[in-house]
Amino acid sequence: MSEPLVSIAMPFYNCERTLAQAVRSILMQSWRNWELLLCDDDSTDGSLKAARAFGDPRIEVWSDGQREALGARLNECIARARGKYLARMDGDDIAYPERLERQVRFLEKNPQVDVVGSYAMVFGANGEMLGKRSGPIEHARIIRKPALGFRMIHPTFTGKTSWFQRHLYRPEAIRCEDHDLLYRAHQKSCYANLPEILLGYREERLDLSKIWRSRWRWVRRLGCYLPGPAGKLKHFAVGAAVGLKTVADLAAVTTGLNHRLLRHRAGRATRAEAVEWHRVWMEVSLGC
Repeated sequence: MSEPLVSIAMPFYNCERTLAQAVRSILMQSWRNWELLLCDDDSTDGSLKAARAFGDPRIEVWSDGQREALGARLNECIARARGKYLARMDGDDIAYPERLERQVRFLEKNPQVDVVGSYAMVFGANGEMLGKRSGPIEHARIIRKPALGFRMIHPTFTGKTSWFQRHLYRPEAIRCEDHDLLYRAHQKSCYANLPEILLGYREERLDLSKIWRSRWRWVRRLGCYLPGPAGKLKHFAVGAAVGLKTVADLAAVTTGLNHRLLRHRAGRATRAEAVEWHRVWMEVSLGC
């Protein structure tokens, strides 16, 4: 039986410095039946040239010279996708060699699951390992507090293309595209996380303003889905919880603990995980 095609949606903007590593990590996948959809979001550096430098026929690159939101670009990729499954990834991240294979095998064995994520290795400049980001494995735990978000890492998503086509992203859900998508679909969908690191997530500096903007944009967006007095009360409670989390983040940075205290962002990796990350980093960095 032939392996199902996987479409990888990778919109990019000003990723000249990191895009080659991201694409090379796809070229190194153990799962060979894929197409990589590289959508330029009007980059002003050499990202588009870097994307076109790869001669693999499985890579499709396009640019319309317009600056759009991430959600709109992802919807373009979804419209072009020919695969049974669609995988998400950003132009500054690194996929482990077995990422697609592990996630597709899981989806094939568990047809009730619509989207599966995974753990990720958070790394900084020059591949410095900062720790791992994880989350609950089962659907029930993932959706336990949907208003507070879902502990699934967006660039680790792999799911049924038909599911993405039914729900699509909301371009107006800026910086909270993933939570908005999962929230709208969670009552009639099934999510899962694989309890293993399958992606390197680049975070060269802890940008609190970016983190805070994402959280508060989600809080504002959530108001669209919570009508009536009960909804307003719940919306207020979520806002208060996010406010407390923001205060905790600020305390982490001002005390100099950063990632060590922000355990929800990067927990401790095992020695074996550190060794594996070093191997992956060295392999994708060759020639860069």
